[in-house]
Amino acid sequence: MEIKEDYILISDKTLIEKLERVGATVVDGKLPLLEALYFSEKGLLENKEKIKKTAKKEEMADEKYLVLKDLRDKGYVARVSLRGNEYFRVGRKGMRVGEDRTAYVVKVVSPDWKTDVKGIRKMLEFSGKIRKSLVIAVVDDEKISYITMGRTRFD
Repeated sequence: MEIKEDYILISDKTLIEKLERVGATVVDGKLPLLEALYFSEKGLLENKEKIKKTAKKEEMADEKYLVLKDLRDKGYVARVSLRGNEYFRVGRKGMRVGEDRTAYVVKVVSPDWKTDVKGIRKMLEFSGKIRKSLVIAVVDDEKISYITMGRTRFD
């Protein structure tokens, strides 16, 4: 296992299969750091402190980790998006990886997050293109509030 800037590289095929069975985003042996931190806390990966130190370099790493941990601990398969770390992909509760498609994209923000209509429209366009519901996770002193956003039409 090799720790890189934004992922860990895993060469052990057995470990990769084990991680994939529990819903990890392992692509070409690469596992995103936030997910690696979660699985190291669960005892599936070694070098927890080194992974934690490297993961903390990411913007809003603590808040993103809290949301990832909260969703996974509640029975959702939450994975770091393949389009960078801006969004998490989350499946429906109780579904295993491969049984169902992603249902939500979750963006983690701080309580003092500022946006405008253009910013909201951009997020809705992103979630609409991939046909997923948009959820904003507001993290305030380890308390998480989830806000669902969507478009509607009055025909």
